[in-house]
Amino acid sequence: MQYIFYICLGLLPSLIWLSFYLKKDKHPEPNSIILRVFIWGMLLAPLAIILELLLIWLLNPSYDLTSLLSQTNYNGIIKTILAATLIPALVEEYLKYSIIKHKFLKKPAFDEPTDVILYCIIAGLGFAAIENILVVFKSPFPSFGESFGIIGFRFLGATLLHALASGIIGYWLALGLLNAKKRKRFILIGLTIAIIFHSCYNYLIITALNRTDNYKMILIFITAVLLFSTALFISLCFKKLKKQKSICKISS
Repeated sequence: MQYIFYICLGLLPSLIWLSFYLKKDKHPEPNSIILRVFIWGMLLAPLAIILELLLIWLLNPSYDLTSLLSQTNYNGIIKTILAATLIPALVEEYLKYSIIKHKFLKKPAFDEPTDVILYCIIAGLGFAAIENILVVFKSPFPSFGESFGIIGFRFLGATLLHALASGIIGYWLALGLLNAKKRKRFILIGLTIAIIFHSCYNYLIITALNRTDNYKMILIFITAVLLFSTALFISLCFKKLKKQKSICKISS
């Protein structure tokens, strides 16, 4: 029973954000497609962990995040940025983009520009769900109160981050499908922006968690502003894409 509780708790943030973003779709997608995209996002998480650990090991076989964060020299800072912020962002955003591009853009249900951004967000939320479950499944299990606190923090933080970063990619991918001549450029722009956004979030959070002074609150505030402003941008992206013509006629 305890395991079921923690699994449901880990899924909860993603499901709440999923219900929020599904309301932005005027022509709802089939539940079967939504579920498949979500599950594929979940399946990407273990693969991402393996690839990230491999890349971090290649960067530094004796890698230790704790020791790196305590270093103040230039090399320590560079390794921290690469191993703790940039590598996870690069791997995770590319995998989420790749699964949507190769698995779902040819589906019959894919018939309007907003579908692209929505599919990407759903995949991101599926990915975040596994991350959340892994966090609360640490040993020993956190208390009920502590676990709710962790999930509440991740609801407003990491889970929203994955939805927004994937939404950025989805928006630029949609623009690329609408403009075949600039498709590669648009996709590259979207991936770059999403990776930078994700990396900035990672760096701010990691730095904040390792501070005990007033600077910690400043970093948390900056992180909140970053997430809020990006959420507004994604909302504007939805509105802009709703005005575009159907993608199906030009994406084949």
